[in-house]
Amino acid sequence: MLFVLFVVNPSPHSAIQVPAWHTPRFDECIMRHRSPGQRRCTYLVVLRNTFASTEELRELAAYLSSLSVSDVEVVIVAPSFDEESRRVLRWVGNYVVASRDIDPVRAAIDLASCEKVIVADGQVRFEKNALDHLCALLDLHEVVEPQDYLDPMPWWGGMEAGRILIRRGVNGLSDRGCTFGFRRRVVRGLRAIESEASMDPVRRLESQGAEVFCAGDVFVRRLPPSLDDWLRDRPQHFDNPAFYFALLPLACALAVLAGVEVAAVFAGTIALSCLAVAVRGRIGASSYFPLRACFFAPLWVLERSVSVYWSLLLKVTGSGEPARVPAVVGERVTTDRSPTANTR
Repeated sequence: MLFVLFVVNPSPHSAIQVPAWHTPRFDECIMRHRSPGQRRCTYLVVLRNTFASTEELRELAAYLSSLSVSDVEVVIVAPSFDEESRRVLRWVGNYVVASRDIDPVRAAIDLASCEKVIVADGQVRFEKNALDHLCALLDLHEVVEPQDYLDPMPWWGGMEAGRILIRRGVNGLSDRGCTFGFRRRVVRGLRAIESEASMDPVRRLESQGAEVFCAGDVFVRRLPPSLDDWLRDRPQHFDNPAFYFALLPLACALAVLAGVEVAAVFAGTIALSCLAVAVRGRIGASSYFPLRACFFAPLWVLERSVSVYWSLLLKVTGSGEPARVPAVVGERVTTDRSPTANTR
């Protein structure tokens, strides 16, 4: 005869009998709620342009969702209210609408909850290894700027790649502020955080006393802008406008005074020099920049030589005056999974 021993739950409200030899199938665990400040970093994405299609918006939402489940606080800052973007992106992070143009540094200081903050535009796509490497470098440096590369690469993307290679070949610096990371406490302690439209955020922080580390071996993928956005940005971002301003007049002067052959030799020398500098900048980055990107470098210099006069025309006519950047941003739109906030 088989005897089974039961232990009766002493609670008078329960009639469930559990065998004495019964053991739980799963270990007991306690789920704890993690506040945004306990995550490993804050990822602040700045949306400067509208989305060309719904697929582009959904692709960005999927990317930000993957960051959110990887223990990263996601904050989206939009330049204007867009119902479709808000409806999709508010589920993957804190969606904030700025009242005017966006200063990413001030927005990150006001909105980020973590000590480590990574700022990126809507075209940047971090891989897990790059994100981990950048977070590790922020333990050692105040501001870290990785190296971005373009994939895919249309012809205007090739000119952007040529610019990046020339910048790497001349001074080894990374691209201008499309993505960077900083420690929030250090930046808040700077003597001033004023916005200048002519200076990218990383160079501005460096001029105000922050220690900047250019991580040239941390490569971050960036989607190329649309052709319309690329053309709209041509009169901007001049690192050395006097150099580009002098190229075309000097070539014309040589053609008039010394002949077309001398002017052609001058133009050929500039083109070969740009090609050599781009090849030098490709060293250590050949896996991310194809060889054809080097041949776009002379075309980029030619484009800069024309766009500098375009920029001058806009300034003379008053069409290129930048709007003042607000110190704070506008309304924060959140969900149940993130803390709420009132309109700033």
